[in-house]
Amino acid sequence: MRLPWLRSMAACLAFGLSRYCSMENIAGYEIIGSICQSGDFAVYRAMKMGEPTGETVLVKIPASKLPSPAAIRQLEHEYQAAHDLDPALVVRPLGLERDNGGLILLMEDRGATETLEDYLAGPMPVGVFLKMAIQAAAALVDIHRHGLIHKDVKPANLLVDADRNVRLTGFGIASRIASERQMPEAPDTIAGTLAYMAPEQTGRMNRSMDSRSDLYALGVTFYEMLAGALPFTAADPMEWIHCHIARSPPPLAQRAIVPGPLSDLIMKLLAKPAEERYQTALGLEADLRRCRADWESLGRIPPFPIGAHDVSDRLVISEKLYGREQEICALLAAFERVVAHGASEVVLVSGYSGIGKSAVVNELHKALISPRGLFVSGKFGQYTRDIPYATLAQAFQTLVRIILGKSEAEVSSWRDALREALGASGGLIVNLIPEMELIIGKQPPMPELAPKDALYRFQRVIRRLIGVFARPEHPLVLFLDDLQWIDASSLTLL
Repeated sequence: MRLPWLRSMAACLAFGLSRYCSMENIAGYEIIGSICQSGDFAVYRAMKMGEPTGETVLVKIPASKLPSPAAIRQLEHEYQAAHDLDPALVVRPLGLERDNGGLILLMEDRGATETLEDYLAGPMPVGVFLKMAIQAAAALVDIHRHGLIHKDVKPANLLVDADRNVRLTGFGIASRIASERQMPEAPDTIAGTLAYMAPEQTGRMNRSMDSRSDLYALGVTFYEMLAGALPFTAADPMEWIHCHIARSPPPLAQRAIVPGPLSDLIMKLLAKPAEERYQTALGLEADLRRCRADWESLGRIPPFPIGAHDVSDRLVISEKLYGREQEICALLAAFERVVAHGASEVVLVSGYSGIGKSAVVNELHKALISPRGLFVSGKFGQYTRDIPYATLAQAFQTLVRIILGKSEAEVSSWRDALREALGASGGLIVNLIPEMELIIGKQPPMPELAPKDALYRFQRVIRRLIGVFARPEHPLVLFLDDLQWIDASSLTLL
């Protein structure tokens, strides 16, 4: 038997570091229960003080006492993004209010008791799954119809009420762009949840994310609902990315007793290329409704053609590269030789402007995941040829900024490696890349040398810098675009 008051008390104890406790007030609202805490936010049930009707609202607040500007922006964005959506399918925001210098989001309360993440306690019965799955798919239909990409579909963002109805929430990073390209940033800085993230959302697929990215995340959620476990397990962010891009999930039918058509439906959602998934949430909802009708009337789900009603309402041009297989294979083969043998290689990619050279090079991102390779790029310019090493500095600034965003332990490891490699010549690199001082600290001034000796010293130090990043445990790819405009100093160094 479920005891709602006990769940609220346990949640309040678990959230001991949260901003509020169960009997405190928020901007004139009295907290009467806890719903969940997910990531940087907590959701409570609250009643407006002095309200004679006893009506309640859901209050979403930053979990930290000192919320970051990014957390505040997410609350503001969620209010704007979800305001016009169907309240029967999503948790509708009611307003934003200030409290003690912070911001809270008021949302409509329709009796949610917990998140789907909290509800899951093992494989879900097929009948219960179909009821919830249809509602989740219908929520995506409404979201996509309004031109939104949710970008964070997961059980923690599906609220469940006592009648097992679900509504979608968590619109803090939703996008109003029909198609969006994620850059290959450090894994722990990508917006979203890696365990449920579509391959293209990782930035390593050389593809843009769109509404089909939400369908992949919903497929991971469905898999977890029926199997009682995620399709993949990983120990760190880069391994999660490798799972989504390169590993095939175990067939659902091998991990749970699930009707064949339902298993096929979910495995279709988990296809790596977006072109092979469901193209619309509407087509998915139609198939789920057919599954439920058969299950309730027959007690089973006979085979039927999956995706028969999955017709996109807009033209989607495939981003797959055609006619470049030979070039991509040559590029990947060079990288694999470097990983295997450790010797450096140079690959020149030539062609007219706009022919797709960068698109071919970006196919390397997928190959970099398993060996945990690093990728940096710089672009030479016709009007910057008189600035020595400017493009190399631009490329390595990217790596320095990635390091600065890591944990203190990881920064310390890089600091030790850089200090050991650069020695007393770190000031030369700080002059080239000022951000480097934030890692290795303030450097002593360098003694003056004759021009020829100074050039030799600089090139020796920058080779040592490159050697820190180009190692067996993380090989380095340096992509230099528009090489025809290279400056003389960089050319000599190369």
